[in-house]
Amino acid sequence: MPRFDYTPQEIAGLAAKAKTVFDTSLDKLLKIPDSERTFENTALAFERALEAYGELTEIPVFLAYVSPDAAVREASAALEMEASKLGVEISTRKDIFDAISAYAKTGPKLPADKQRLLDKILRDFRRSGLDLPPDKLAKAKELKKRLVELQLNFETNLRKCSDTIELAREQLAGMDEDYISRLKRNGEKYIVTMDYPDVVPLLENCDCDESKKMLEAKFSNRCAAENVPLMEEALRLRAELANLLGFKTHAEYVLDDRMAKKPEIVLSFLSRLEKKLPAKAKTEYAERMAIKKELTGKTDRLHAWERAYLGNQIKKRKAKLDHELVKQYFPIETVLAGMIDVFEKVFDVEFKKSPEQAWHPDVRVYALHERSGGELIGHFYMDLFPREGKYKHAACFGLVRGFEKDDGSYQKPSAAIVANFSKPGADSPSLLKHGEVETLFHEFGHVTHSIFTKARYGRFSGTSVSWDYVEVPSNMLQNWVWNPQVLKMISGHYKNPDEKLPDELIAKLRADKTAASGLGYLRQVFFSLLDMKYHTEPQPDTTATYASLAERVSLIPMTEGTHPQASFGHLMGGYDAGYYGYLWAEVMATDMFSQFTKNGILDTATGKRYRDCVLAKGSSCDELEQVRAFLGRDPQEDAFVKELGL
Repeated sequence: MPRFDYTPQEIAGLAAKAKTVFDTSLDKLLKIPDSERTFENTALAFERALEAYGELTEIPVFLAYVSPDAAVREASAALEMEASKLGVEISTRKDIFDAISAYAKTGPKLPADKQRLLDKILRDFRRSGLDLPPDKLAKAKELKKRLVELQLNFETNLRKCSDTIELAREQLAGMDEDYISRLKRNGEKYIVTMDYPDVVPLLENCDCDESKKMLEAKFSNRCAAENVPLMEEALRLRAELANLLGFKTHAEYVLDDRMAKKPEIVLSFLSRLEKKLPAKAKTEYAERMAIKKELTGKTDRLHAWERAYLGNQIKKRKAKLDHELVKQYFPIETVLAGMIDVFEKVFDVEFKKSPEQAWHPDVRVYALHERSGGELIGHFYMDLFPREGKYKHAACFGLVRGFEKDDGSYQKPSAAIVANFSKPGADSPSLLKHGEVETLFHEFGHVTHSIFTKARYGRFSGTSVSWDYVEVPSNMLQNWVWNPQVLKMISGHYKNPDEKLPDELIAKLRADKTAASGLGYLRQVFFSLLDMKYHTEPQPDTTATYASLAERVSLIPMTEGTHPQASFGHLMGGYDAGYYGYLWAEVMATDMFSQFTKNGILDTATGKRYRDCVLAKGSSCDELEQVRAFLGRDPQEDAFVKELGL
């Protein structure tokens, strides 16, 4: 069992201890003459050094997010910073690259996963520019430094944004008193900021068209003067850096290490969706235009500032889904018991509650065993309720990576779900909204990826996969919470556990899911295409490209005079040439889930095949080959499109 009772003093000393362990292994590796290099004493030795460092630091770093002790959190955050610095240092160590390259040049004949490990190690170093001549390497470092500055400046500008609009009381028609009462005032005028709690409710509910138009124009033009030049400089420098590293475009550079592999594959994927979605999107568009005509008499077109409001009007007019009523059927203990029951059947395993202590008394500890033979698979933890100093969102954290040790035994993996669901009261249980149930299943999908791993090397273990594949298993498990059979298994009214979620509410939930899916997913296709255009075309005019694509793809034009790209933080850092990954993962997961809808939602044989073909592999083999092995064919969009109601 992992330990979690580290003191601040222990954690403070771990950075130096772990680095000493790592450096000792590294020094031994570097001293080996090139003529004596083998896979074991060079490539594997480097991998083992990283694994050893991770074993010493991963859980202490995790405590920065969950420990109830502020001193522990502070020490853990400092350790995380030191670990990040070491990662940067390693990626620029030419002596390590030269040693591993020297072995690779001997042309060894290796089994597939060993060759993949060697290739991945070298690819990472090359992507850092370590095979460039000194002058080009210096230039690459200069470009990277400037790109970091541009991203930080872009984000800082958005954080400092203090734009507002001022509205008279009559211009807030349709807004409830709670919203209005919390707005600051300037005399008789109400001040609306560009913060989401101000923006989203007004765009969804305000009956005054002029107010929505004014707000959307201001919101979509945040930091335009400062951030548009920063983004366009970043696009130029990314292209220049990609060229230095041997790629035609930044998109080629990014995708070289992703499941999709090439921009052409992404563009083809998006093009297919773009052709399949308009049928539903145009129906949804017509519904909104009919309401617009009824309310305003106007029949021109749907504008950006009207999208949220008209969509909300449709929701109000159709059979209303009462989420407060729905959550009465999802007390957290019932949901957890049902979820465990579902996946014990699907994966043919047994969950055993463990008495072991974790980092807080609220944490639930489970040991996962094979149903047949009882072999221990791994451990997982659930830390589900908020407390002071704890991570504020929902996430899965890998705690111990699975990998094959030198003695041939297998390191049992561990993972944790960290969430912030409402705590039970003295007289009432914790009740989950259906969206929170979906979040729980999503994060448990990451857990299954972490703990069912059989990858030989920690580098390939569990969720250590391509960025556009990591959300596939989590999206897969989300699908179960929309299935009527499963909804019955995981529900039970908190006052009468035998009373399952009624069929009427299940139908409303499913209808609500796809109510605006055509326009919603076309918008995602638009953002993904915009990202690819920005990162494949030489020196794009970001405003003109945005306007052209919005008009053609999303059906809703960009408001004239605005610059929405100036606040598109995803593209400035983190999801550059990768925004398609949201859709990619969802489409892939829905296609894979279709095997369960075909064979039986709780079918153990399908679950075992999914474990063997996907979860066990991690990234020890090509991710697309895993999907093909599970599906028995190439992935398709058909199941996704069908799920949208087309």
